[in-house]
Amino acid sequence: MNWLKSPTAMTKPLLDYPNHPEFEELLNSCGSMTKQLEALGRHLSVTLLDEGVVGNQFYRYITLNLNQIPVVLACSNALLEHEFFAKLLQNANTTPIGKFLFANGSAVTRDSRMELDLIHSTIINDSRLQDYFQQHKYQPEQLFWQRKSIFHYQNQLLNLIEIILPELEGFF
Repeated sequence: MNWLKSPTAMTKPLLDYPNHPEFEELLNSCGSMTKQLEALGRHLSVTLLDEGVVGNQFYRYITLNLNQIPVVLACSNALLEHEFFAKLLQNANTTPIGKFLFANGSAVTRDSRMELDLIHSTIINDSRLQDYFQQHKYQPEQLFWQRKSIFHYQNQLLNLIEIILPELEGFF
């Protein structure tokens, strides 16, 4: 990995569009990112960064790690009144929620309008995500691939933001 030196600390490289068909498939797939990462043949784990109630919503912040290296930063949230998803998030601990959302026989569906964008880190307005970027020495002008999804169960919703970290490219 190419680390760039800054006057104060090591910073991580900017993310280009990786030239790997598997990466493109991972970005564009409406299936389980958990299963796709597991298919890379590496040890997949989850680090719970933060969780709790803010207003009337339950939030969960995690990283998905391959061989203990964070490769996806994710934030999921559901209204507390949407009990199915709120309880799912509260009880997930260090289990990827994809294991539940995409389980055989699951009645959960992903909205077909999944958003995929290459975004500038400065437009992410979630302070916990911004804190993660700063703590892990990403460049102020860092670009990230971001997927935004909405999951449905009956009349309940779960919002999911997945930010692909540049470290993922090293696994292709």
